[in-house]
Order: sequence, then structure tokens, then C-alpha cells
Amino acid sequence: MAMKQRVKKTMAAGLSALLFFWYFSPAMAALRAMPQAVEPGTAAAAGPLIEARPVRSSGDERLPGGERTYALLGLVPLRTVQTAPRLPTVRLGGQAVGVILYTKGVQVVGLTAVETAEGALSPASAAGLKKGDAILAVDGQPVSGAAGLSKLLQDRVQAELTVQRGGERLTLSLRPALERDTGARKLGAWVRESTSGIGTLSFLKGDRFCALGHGVADVDTGLTLLTDRGYITPAAVTAALKAEAGRVGELAGEFSTRESDAVGTVDVNGDYGVAGLYLGNGSLWGAEVPLAAATQVETGDATLYSAADGAWRGYGCRIIRLKVQSAPGVQGMMIEVTDRDLLALTGGIVPGMSGSPVVQNGRLVGVVTHVFVNEPKRGYCVYAQWMLEKLF
Repeated sequence: MAMKQRVKKTMAAGLSALLFFWYFSPAMAALRAMPQAVEPGTAAAAGPLIEARPVRSSGDERLPGGERTYALLGLVPLRTVQTAPRLPTVRLGGQAVGVILYTKGVQVVGLTAVETAEGALSPASAAGLKKGDAILAVDGQPVSGAAGLSKLLQDRVQAELTVQRGGERLTLSLRPALERDTGARKLGAWVRESTSGIGTLSFLKGDRFCALGHGVADVDTGLTLLTDRGYITPAAVTAALKAEAGRVGELAGEFSTRESDAVGTVDVNGDYGVAGLYLGNGSLWGAEVPLAAATQVETGDATLYSAADGAWRGYGCRIIRLKVQSAPGVQGMMIEVTDRDLLALTGGIVPGMSGSPVVQNGRLVGVVTHVFVNEPKRGYCVYAQWMLEKLF
């Protein structure tokens, strides 16, 4: 009996020693050192007792590539890592551009009253129009700008408006009001047909570019403009208003609004930025870099590229927070500017820097999208992978 107990203790001690040395073996050390996301086709960091097996996979290379579990003898799971999708090499942005957009039809930015012989009337309000609506047609005739809308209303006592509200197409019945002083028929609404401003290029893939990292919204309604067409022109940053806690700074710049000076046409304005066909030469773009999957981003040092001081250059920053996203979403990363030059110039991140690319470990990982009013050193970014998926 005592002999059996001694044998059991010896076997247990031997097994414990074997497991101890195995745990600290080169194979296990390599397994522990593996990143959370590995490249497709990466050789398994496994020894003779460790087996790698796929858990989940995707045939769409734009999506997360799957998962791989490393298990002892193929039975005891040790670690699961993700397989990053194969993403392309892109040209790095960071240069300032002017962005000029024209709405589909006209966009309602406010409702007002029309002074008539019978008193103040609001045809737009009575018809059910709302701020943010896009008026696309009057009695089936397309609306081309504010002047075009006014012309279509002049000879109508009753009109059917085709309106886009979010993702819904509506038909509203409207009776234009006859203004007492001018005799003109009025809608009773303020409308906008175009907008422009300065922003930053993000990256170029093939002959298509993307910028801003967020959609262009109407300044009065805060809603994304329903865009018919647009273009970008080169911009020169002329000044930087430094941000402070509670005060948002700004990049001031000059750019042409002439379409003849365009270096790109805009055909997308959405939650992940603006995008379109690039027409210019390569002077607005930096080096070619691989685009990182969202799973390949990690907290730590990175570089933000911007023309905040008038010349394109990289500035030091840190990725301080990451949101795990397996599908497209905004505000996936938070960064903090650490570069003394940029902090002295702008105080951190300011409007006009939206679209600035962020590079980590030689890969484009994200794009600046939003600033913090009370913490200007910090800002949100969108994962570059999601911009590629949604805008290209």
C-alpha cells in the first residue's frame, strides 16, 4: 500500500515538473507573446503538444477573418486569437482641403411666417415640413437650388412636394402664401442648397479618396446633409485658434470654391466621412502604408498626420482607449495628443483636423473625428477599417 502511494506521489511530482517546464517552454512563451490579432497565414506558434484549430472564419476579406484556438493535445483550450482580414495598402492623407457640397434639392433649416393680406401664415408648417427635410421636387419637377424652388412656386396655388426625411420619401400638400408686400408666393421656410468648409484628407485607395471621418452636417439642424454632388479643392492653413478647456479652437484656411479648381469629386457624404473620385496628382498624399484591421490596434504610442501649421507632418499622440467593435461603428478609439509643438499651436485637436490619419506600428489604424470641448488634448477616432468598408 505504501509502495503504491509512493508511486502516485512520484508520478504526480513528475507530472507537475513536466507541466512546469512545459508551461515555460519556448512554444508556450511564443503562444503567450502572440498578438491578439494575427495576419492570415501566420504560422502556428505551437509545439508538439499544442494544436491550432479554427473556431470561426469569414469568406469576406473586409470582415474579421475568424478565430483560432490553441489547445493542449487538441482538447484543453489555452488561448484564442483572431485572424485579421486582408486589407489593402493605401496612400496616407493629412493635407487640408476645402470641401464644397450641394444638397439634393434644398434642405429645410428653419420655418418662418409669411406676412399676407390675411395675416401671418406658415405654409411649410401647415404642410408638415420639418427642419432637416430635403425638398426634392414640386409637382414632380426637380428642385434645383433655392431660386429654382421659388420659381416653381410662383404660378401655383396648390403644390405637391416630394420630400426626403431620413430614409423615407414623403409627399406633402402645400398652399404657397402670397406675400403682402412683394406679391410673391412663399413657402414659409429657410432653405440651404450648399455648404463649404475646411477639412483633412484621410487616405487614398486607387483613384478614390476619403476625408473627415464623419459626415458633413447642416450647421443649423445638426443633420447630415443629403448630398447631390460636391468636390474638394486644395486648401492652405493660414492660422490656428488654440483650444482651451471649454473653448473649441479652429484651423482657419483659404481655398477656392470654383469647381474648375477641384482635385476630386464627392459622391458620398455619410456617417463615416466624405468620399469620391480623386482627380489631382500625388502632391496631396503621403507614403503608402498598410491599413490595419480594428483588431490589430492597441493602446500606446502613435502618430497623427496633419497640416495644422501649414505644412504636412506627423505629431506624437497616444491611443488611450479602444472600443471592441466586430462591426462598423463610430468613435472606436480615443487618442491624446502628446506632441509639444501641436499642443503649443492648437492646444490639441480642433475643428479642421477631422480626417487626420493616425498611424501605429507602420499601419493606418484610425482617423480623427471628434474633439472634446473640455479636454482639447483628447479626441475620438474611427477605425480606418470601417471607413474603407463603408466608403469604398
